[in-house]
Amino acid sequence: MSVSKEQWNEPEAIVLLERAGTLVAGLESTGAQIPNRLQYHARLVAAHDAQDMAAYRVALNAYVEAAREAYRKTKGRRDKA
Repeated sequence: MSVSKEQWNEPEAIVLLERAGTLVAGLESTGAQIPNRLQYHARLVAAHDAQDMAAYRVALNAYVEAAREAYRKTKGRRDKA
């Protein structure tokens, strides 16, 4: 049984990237710093180059979740101060 690959959709990829970028920028504006940021960018570039929408979504979601985690850690340090 073969699994069909979702067709690449450049306009959708751009919208998803813009939304994720806005979320991440907002979280980073609080002082949150994403560890291994370059690895997240590399995964995005690889998924884009492969034109793999599923991998692109996974990479974006991981990037946003890393920013959220960094924010939670930053917020926790501020709350204790």
